[in-house]
Amino acid sequence: MELHRGSFAALALGAAAASSAAGPALAAVHLTGRVEAGGGAVAHSQVTLWEASAAAPKMLAQAETGPDGRFAIDSDQSISEGTIVYLVAAGGVPSVSKAGGDNKALVFLSVLGGKPPAAVVVDEFTTLASVWTATQFLDGAAIKGHPLGLRIAAGNVHNFVDLGTGGWGEAISGPLNSTLTPTMANFATLSDVLAGCATRVKADACDSLFAAVAAPDGKMPADTLSAAEFIARAPWHNPQKAFALLETFHPVPAGKPALRPAPFLPYLTFAPSAWVLPLKFAGGGLSECGKLMFDSQPISLAPGFA
Repeated sequence: MELHRGSFAALALGAAAASSAAGPALAAVHLTGRVEAGGGAVAHSQVTLWEASAAAPKMLAQAETGPDGRFAIDSDQSISEGTIVYLVAAGGVPSVSKAGGDNKALVFLSVLGGKPPAAVVVDEFTTLASVWTATQFLDGAAIKGHPLGLRIAAGNVHNFVDLGTGGWGEAISGPLNSTLTPTMANFATLSDVLAGCATRVKADACDSLFAAVAAPDGKMPADTLSAAEFIARAPWHNPQKAFALLETFHPVPAGKPALRPAPFLPYLTFAPSAWVLPLKFAGGGLSECGKLMFDSQPISLAPGFA
């Protein structure tokens, strides 16, 4: 499924007749934001706000980014309780692109949840965070699923990315993950690889990306969003091919310190065995407990133990 602008128009027509999940309507969505690729603005990108529920996704509003990548979305339609909203940015002209012109292979995603922030950034980070948390509900650029599952997925996006800045989330950059797991480096490396296509650092950058992350059955993605989905659904499949693009897209300059001019840090120095993004959490709970039982009936505590 190609995920360029024409696809969203067709998706919107089919979704317009679909009702959102049952429940009272909440306030309409009003937000501002910026679309970025490789750390720079993306002009003339078509940004679409969708509502996801158990039914087909419902298009709420659209906007186009200005020369500075900024956009404002004002939805005339109210979202329903129990649903989530998300943004899809398609196409546009990245300011850091060497090729110039509209890049139809640039498609980014940002799952905002049931109560979206007033200001957002849509970029490589939000795309990877949204894809990895909502993979089971994604079909191309469409999100559909059980309301509880959608809310759980949306609630985990902020662990990877700060939706307001497009930068690192609190959990992934915290002490348990920034130094004790490879997740931060895996995440940044994949973002660098997506950025290579989004900004077209080479004329064949997108073709190289699509070939490297092809599915086990040989099917290839058609844009950066579907490329992220292909990786998330088969993280064990030829991870060294996607990793090799880090050198192809962002080689170390000759005669310079051994640091790649990659837009996102820290990146990996060797290929992973799989593109997994585990996170560690701490705070409360039980550790190494055994012989515990749970009973459906309440118990009475002896005096002094209440």
